[in-house]
Amino acid sequence: MLPILDNDGIREADRHTIEDLGVPGIVLMENAATGVVDAIRDGFPDARQVLILCGPGNNGGDGFAAARHLANGGLDVQLCLLGDPEGLTGDAATNFRLAEAFDIPTAVIDGDDLSTVEALIDDWPADLVVDALLGTGIDRPLAGRYAALVELVESSGLPVVAVDVPTGLNGSSSEIPGPVLPADATVTFAALKTCHVLPPACTVCGEVVLVDIGIPPAALETGCSLWLTEAEDIALMLPQRMPDAHKGTFGHLLIAAGASGRGGAVAMAANSAVVVGSGLVTMAVPEPVVPVVDGACLEAMTLGLAADDSGSFAGFDGLDDLLERVTAVAVGPGMGTGRGASEMLAGLLHTWNGPLLLDADAVNLLAGDPEKLAGRGVPPVLTPHPGELARLLGSANADVVADRLEAAREAARRSGAVVVAKGYGTVIAEPNGQAWVNPTGDVGLASGGSGDVLTGTIGGLLAQGLEPLRAALVGCWLHGRAGEIGGEIYPAAVPAGELPDLLADAWRELEESDED
Repeated sequence: MLPILDNDGIREADRHTIEDLGVPGIVLMENAATGVVDAIRDGFPDARQVLILCGPGNNGGDGFAAARHLANGGLDVQLCLLGDPEGLTGDAATNFRLAEAFDIPTAVIDGDDLSTVEALIDDWPADLVVDALLGTGIDRPLAGRYAALVELVESSGLPVVAVDVPTGLNGSSSEIPGPVLPADATVTFAALKTCHVLPPACTVCGEVVLVDIGIPPAALETGCSLWLTEAEDIALMLPQRMPDAHKGTFGHLLIAAGASGRGGAVAMAANSAVVVGSGLVTMAVPEPVVPVVDGACLEAMTLGLAADDSGSFAGFDGLDDLLERVTAVAVGPGMGTGRGASEMLAGLLHTWNGPLLLDADAVNLLAGDPEKLAGRGVPPVLTPHPGELARLLGSANADVVADRLEAAREAARRSGAVVVAKGYGTVIAEPNGQAWVNPTGDVGLASGGSGDVLTGTIGGLLAQGLEPLRAALVGCWLHGRAGEIGGEIYPAAVPAGELPDLLADAWRELEESDED
């Protein structure tokens, strides 16, 4: 797992390394600059004239040092400092003096006139811009000459490499607060920052290159509460299948879902659970849905329950006996929110205290009252999309979209559940505040039914005995990677019905990465 830090976290790790461990700050800055240079050489090998825009802080210091290395490597480099050189301090001042000593041309912009920068872009001309202006710490929208400079560079169409964080973003936030200079690549140091991994901020970071500058892992991980999952970690969590095992070894998943016209949700969830290894799967559906699902997943069993006039569940009756024979329950996709569905969910929550996943309408039925789930023997797994998460919390959809991480943490704390806040950069949160970002998945998953596949995937893993957090982490990875593989086949949306087969390809990849 890779730690994801906010501004306070990286500052403390930096301070600890310099003050407590005795690593000179200028060494860290030199390592950072080397990382920037390597990223430029690897990602932009044709760049010959590099304009490096520097601010008055340590981010600018990284830029001054990078300029020296690039010039030593034979590139034509032009520095541009926004601010008074006399105001530079510490390691940034040292690297500015070194750049002068190495005769690197430097333009100083100490006012609002940006004509010098415009000339360097148009007439010199630059073929790459390095953004070393502000770094992580900006806490308000850009204004004045910084906003004008961002507009000037962006309108030029030149490729941009951001140092640590694109100018205009706050390292601690997923928001885009105002004008921002989009980067083709962002070179960040020691640890990922929040803005690099969560939308919409991450959408303007380009390719994020993480550079080790000499801060020890323990300094980065101490107190960290947000992580990025990696393939090697997920591979170690996959359930194992021993040679002498049988279907009973791998659990029995009950999927209680569906209504007339929405039986496909149940079938896709069941197919996914079968593919990820659940030994047995039973689809409990309203009676009118039985003919639809009975032949849609040949490996699953079907239980028809009483239906109301709309073709949805009439209540809980009929599930009691089956609950004694299953190892996990997934409930919600396509079942509606009428009275019968509500009674079915209430009966299930009262009767079943084992591994449980709630999706879609099961989450909607808890709107405004996530505390109803608190105190269960096994933490449930909730898999809401932003609208469902907003209803669960009784908040506005816009608030959830603006800060999905905090919304997921709040829902987990209030419900005592593992909350999978679906979307680009799905967030998985625990009640204790720890959270993970899943890096797999693409826009091809934006199609009806893909969430039902995730329900069956996580449910099938729960049935096999994976504890809730691991089931959520593995399920999200497999589901997202299946979408990526499908994206190589389908030009737009990946049909959700194809995803269960693609889960197998994603699983194989993980096994192969573990062997390597």
